Amino acid sequence: MRPAAVGFQCPEEGATGGSGRAPREARTVLGGRVRTAQQALVTQLLIAACVVAYVLQGAPGISGGSNSNQFTNDYAMIGFRIAENDQYYRLLTAAFLHAGVLHILFNMYALYLLGYQLEAMLGRARYLGLFVAGAVGGNTLSYLLGGLSTASVGASTAIFAFFAAYYVIARRLRVDSRQILIVLGINLAITFSFSSIDKWGHIGGLAVGALVGLIYAYVPRRFALAQAGGVVGIVVLLFVAAAAKSAALV
Repeated sequence: MRPAAVGFQCPEEGATGGSGRAPREARTVLGGRVRTAQQALVTQLLIAACVVAYVLQGAPGISGGSNSNQFTNDYAMIGFRIAENDQYYRLLTAAFLHAGVLHILFNMYALYLLGYQLEAMLGRARYLGLFVAGAVGGNTLSYLLGGLSTASVGASTAIFAFFAAYYVIARRLRVDSRQILIVLGINLAITFSFSSIDKWGHIGGLAVGALVGLIYAYVPRRFALAQAGGVVGIVVLLFVAAAAKSAALV
């Protein structure tokens, strides 16, 4: 027996609050499960998927071979492949590919830092939705503006979505957001300093991340279906926009 607010309770009764039902699992303000918040399972799986894809690419930058093999050609963001063959899966799969060792190391480090925090706040499903929407959003804008000549790889489309969503959520929760603004400013400076970087991919990820962040921050978590519908709706609109671009090109 152990002390309770009124009298004593046995451990089994205390675990259910005396009602015979298991207590609800504690959640964060934005819907993440407190018990699993620090596990960051989805972040670990995303990093693992990027590493596996990098190996299947032939480990460009390490192996000494070409930066592009058949696996890369099959799943990278290649505009004319989308337009001619309707391979819209590339809008997502390109986020798991990388062009070199520094490229993947930088992106995985950013994914680790931001991902762990966002997954803990949002929960696994919302967090995965943010990743997918950011990746598709960045690559779609790149395709809309680059057309047939578009060619890029990298998780940075989704990572820029993380930057934007983190900022929006921090503002909503009245948390100091200056650090994320500094990090974002540095990354934007890098983005516009090198011609090899897909600038529109980063901007697209940033814009979609802000939209998804607004949904998560301002639609109450009890309306989870409304949140999911909003994110799915954004992704569907992005694919529709890409399909319209293809129709205009071919």
